[in-house]
Amino acid sequence: MVGLVFLPLDRSEVETQELVIEQGFGSAKVARLLAEQGLVRSRYLFIGYTLLVGKEKEFKAGRYLISSAMSIPAIVEIFSEGKAEPEGIMVTIPEGLNSGEIVAVLGKNFKGLKISDFQKKDGYLFPDTYWFNGDENGGEIIKKMTGNFNSKTKELVSMISVSKFREAIVIASFLEKEVKTDEDMRLVAGIIYKRLELGMPLQIDATVAYGACLPKWLSQKACDVSQVNLVENIKIDSQYNTYTRKELLLGPISNPGLKAINAALNPVTSDYLYYLSAREGGQTIFSATV
Repeated sequence: MVGLVFLPLDRSEVETQELVIEQGFGSAKVARLLAEQGLVRSRYLFIGYTLLVGKEKEFKAGRYLISSAMSIPAIVEIFSEGKAEPEGIMVTIPEGLNSGEIVAVLGKNFKGLKISDFQKKDGYLFPDTYWFNGDENGGEIIKKMTGNFNSKTKELVSMISVSKFREAIVIASFLEKEVKTDEDMRLVAGIIYKRLELGMPLQIDATVAYGACLPKWLSQKACDVSQVNLVENIKIDSQYNTYTRKELLLGPISNPGLKAINAALNPVTSDYLYYLSAREGGQTIFSATV
């Protein structure tokens, strides 16, 4: 089990990064994004400067290329004057989507994408807002999304072992499909680690649903994991059936964001061994016994 390891900000390298400002983003939201990507040292200094010069409500939507070498005044000027990169297609990939769901989102703007190609990279297609020219193929899109993942998590492997990192991504992919809040994610992560230590099956419905859809995705057919008949598929042994198998899966079942990854790396130890996520409202019920 890994404790108290949070995704770091890399300030050692000066490089240009893509930052997308959507319509309605204020200075506080933009400051947080800049700080998360290591492009400013203090989001509060950024907010303070925008208030001082009266630019906090003047940021223009668009795709910007920003370097950590830029000063706060220079960055504020770029945003307020709308010095964005040329227009393209903006696509937002939410946290927790699997390859089939990602291709469904991208399919609104791109044709001929193969779910099987994206499925090979499940877990490492970083959820974010992307800008595309519109003529990219599947391989180019995958490269952009996995490159973003590597950029956002690049220091983690130097802090923990590769095996622990991969384990965390798998568990984070479960958390995205099972629970919503930071607190619940960390509690459920603790339960997952405990069940693995005790040699208990994880009994996660989301893994069964993923396993049921996988053959269809590999055959280039759509499959909605939310519509899978879990009662019937729990009876079928497969590499993704965590009711019949006790070990951790070989790969992720969704593409987690930083919140879920941090929860997987920083689980909360408790007396709980069971949890039940309500279908509506997002509430999670925890119990030490069945």
